[in-house]
Amino acid sequence: MFLKEHRVYHLFGILILIFSAFFAKADTLIGQAQLSATPRLCLIDADGNICEIDIELNWQVETEELVCITSNYQPLARWCSDSTEDHSLQVSVKTNKDIHFVLINKNNNNELADVILKITTTSERKVRRRYRNPWSLF
Repeated sequence: MFLKEHRVYHLFGILILIFSAFFAKADTLIGQAQLSATPRLCLIDADGNICEIDIELNWQVETEELVCITSNYQPLARWCSDSTEDHSLQVSVKTNKDIHFVLINKNNNNELADVILKITTTSERKVRRRYRNPWSLF
């Protein structure tokens, strides 16, 4: 009995570590900067439709500096701030693939932080199977 309970607690601990690592990745400090996206997830149906969503990118840097945001999303290949007062950007997205946003220093192109917009497809409803045979009397 003790061994089974120990396995459950061990599995629960591993799951907590995995989830904390996953959610911490979007806000990981690379150097002294932070980049976040709201929302960070877009659901599309299994038919392969395109995700159409407005994303707000927010960043914080320790020193006041001009920054750029690059991504693998073609319409927003590179955006650069004109003022050190800018700390957010609104982006309208139409895609069916994950988008990786990277915050970089405008002067030396050093990577400061990154975040990923995750595109997830919903699973199709499972057809419920009858457990008795059609010829069964009960």
